[in-house]
Amino acid sequence: MSIVRRYTIRIAAVIVAAVMSVCLLSNTRSYTNADTDGDYSRMAEEILWLTNEARIEAGLQPLKAVPYLNDISNVRSRECIFKFSHERPEPVIMPDGTEEYRFFTVIDESLVPWTKAAENIAAGSSDPVATFEQWKSSDNHWKSILNPAYTHIGVSVSYDPNSQYKYYWEQIFVRVDGSLNDEYLPERYQTVPKSSGDINGDGEINTFDLITINRYLAGRVVLNDLQIESADMLRDNTVTSADVAVLKKYILGEYKTLPVTMEMIMNGDYGNN
Repeated sequence: MSIVRRYTIRIAAVIVAAVMSVCLLSNTRSYTNADTDGDYSRMAEEILWLTNEARIEAGLQPLKAVPYLNDISNVRSRECIFKFSHERPEPVIMPDGTEEYRFFTVIDESLVPWTKAAENIAAGSSDPVATFEQWKSSDNHWKSILNPAYTHIGVSVSYDPNSQYKYYWEQIFVRVDGSLNDEYLPERYQTVPKSSGDINGDGEINTFDLITINRYLAGRVVLNDLQIESADMLRDNTVTSADVAVLKKYILGEYKTLPVTMEMIMNGDYGNN
């Protein structure tokens, strides 16, 4: 084999190895180089958790997330790629014929009949925690996060490698009197009751559960769907003071089983099971 041919083979091997290394590096996935919708959804969800954790720590009600609000938040974060502002790139024609650029025109009021709205925007970081810290360090942004008037939220993050800041974040806050379709309570660690009456999910039925249901009825805490099902002692699809009375009697030993349906109470067999 000639010297020239040996060197040619060696050079080819080096090139192949380099190409393989680049391919392996490009397949490494992280938040820093998020490249799928799933990555961005998880990043946005982290912001939802951080927001509600901060509100709960401040003694406020957590905000309910809504898929529609997440979708229009995504519209706004995409718009911020081209115009990083609380004003939209293109105007919306209002019913009175005037042009309106402000962010709230992204909301369809027939779907979200809001009475108060705000937005937070941020750019530059690929890390949800770092982005949240940006907002926390800004008085106006932090006031929106801890504003007790808001009831619902949408969050998104958009990415454009060819843009000025690359990563763009948006939170949209609204106050709605009532509930919205598909609303849900974002929880980092969802409380999962083990049985009827175990409202706080610790595997026991005691006065802590009684305190939790009373706080819920007083509007001081929000329960997830599983907790509400656990708190519905009478299985009548509502949680009222009657469920509190049933839980109290169970804790005192007057009732031997949960749930206790109205039929069981009428038949007098709630204490024998």
